Amino acid sequence: MRGATGLPALAVGALLLLVTACGGGDADAGSADGKAGGVKDQDTSASQAVVTVAPKDGTDDVATSGALKITAAQGKLTVVKVSDPKGGEVEGKIATDGASWVPDHHLASATKYKVHAVAKDAKGRESAKDTSFTTLVPKNTFIGQYTPEDGSTVGVGMPVSIHFTRGITDPEAVEKAIKVTAEPAVPVEGHWFGNDRLDFRPEHYWAAGTKVTVKLNLDGVEGRPGVYGKQAKTVSFTIGRSQVSTVDAKTHRMKVVRDDKQIKDIPISAGAPATTTYNGQMVISEKLRVTRMNGDTVGFGGEYDIKDVPHA
Repeated sequence: MRGATGLPALAVGALLLLVTACGGGDADAGSADGKAGGVKDQDTSASQAVVTVAPKDGTDDVATSGALKITAAQGKLTVVKVSDPKGGEVEGKIATDGASWVPDHHLASATKYKVHAVAKDAKGRESAKDTSFTTLVPKNTFIGQYTPEDGSTVGVGMPVSIHFTRGITDPEAVEKAIKVTAEPAVPVEGHWFGNDRLDFRPEHYWAAGTKVTVKLNLDGVEGRPGVYGKQAKTVSFTIGRSQVSTVDAKTHRMKVVRDDKQIKDIPISAGAPATTTYNGQMVISEKLRVTRMNGDTVGFGGEYDIKDVPHA
């Protein structure tokens, strides 16, 4: 009888072990509150960051300078994109503290811009804002008439010269909107002649073979009160071989040097003692088979007026 009672006890023990093993698994799951691997809930509450865009959404007749500014409160800006209808993006910088963004330069006139800005709060939650606005349509405009021509080849002394169709009262804003670069690189500076002409040139002559690019980003620049540029154009030209002629008015001789070699020494005529020849560096900017030379154009009223001067 004792041997018969041991078998049921063994069976009961095995059953107890099985139940305990299963129960242990449920206990582990319960300790993790039913979340696999202990993954925490994501914070789905709204971001505390607030993005503000000036001007307000849908605003028209917006000034091309000083009006656009994007700020973030209770957070930091992470993305700012301002684009025109062609997809061109306005360059700008987010402040080091992430609190604001402003454009690097003026906006184009009569253009609808779209703004997309994103900021994050202290918990990394994002807040975005999308708006649009349209810049003013100017009633009065100006352009810059430039030389050399696009695609031309010119001499080593030729400046970039821009004549404006209206007198400029904010030369800093206009000059900032024009960029002149050279390859190989050389510093290029601008110089104003009165209020309607701006020249750019290097300190010394251009190097032969230099490629020069001029970017006129005048569209939207307020050159004088209520008068805006309407030009956005890029032109380029090439510097040809080096040729420099040096005139000595005392000896009445001119030496011509091409690519560092003198190729001519020729006689010349110069001004009379009462009306001496101008001194300094001068540029031969054009060549004409025949032209009219009038003293009025250089301040000598009535001194001379020659209608047909060959090889001028």
